[in-house]
Amino acid sequence: MEPMSLILTAVVAGESKTETNTMIGAVEDDYGKLHSALQARLEGRPDALEALQQYVDQPENDKDTLITGLQQAGVTHDSEVLELALKVMQRIDPEGSANGNYAVDRS
Repeated sequence: MEPMSLILTAVVAGESKTETNTMIGAVEDDYGKLHSALQARLEGRPDALEALQQYVDQPENDKDTLITGLQQAGVTHDSEVLELALKVMQRIDPEGSANGNYAVDRS
């Protein structure tokens, strides 16, 4: 999986679990850390920060603006962000994670 795809998938999956109240402590904490890390990386990029919130609320809104902001912030090469995104997906979808669905292709 491409790093950007992993990050975007974790943002949507994490938020949807929050909205349906099926999230439990550790998952909620991991998602909160991922969201905070993304906000920190996007500091100084108000359009991208707004796009992150829009994406959380409605995943197809401002997706291109968010992707551009995340690319400019270098998050696809940020090991902390990638580890947090992977952790969210491992907790939300342990079976898919075990099958390698969220393994990051760094080529």
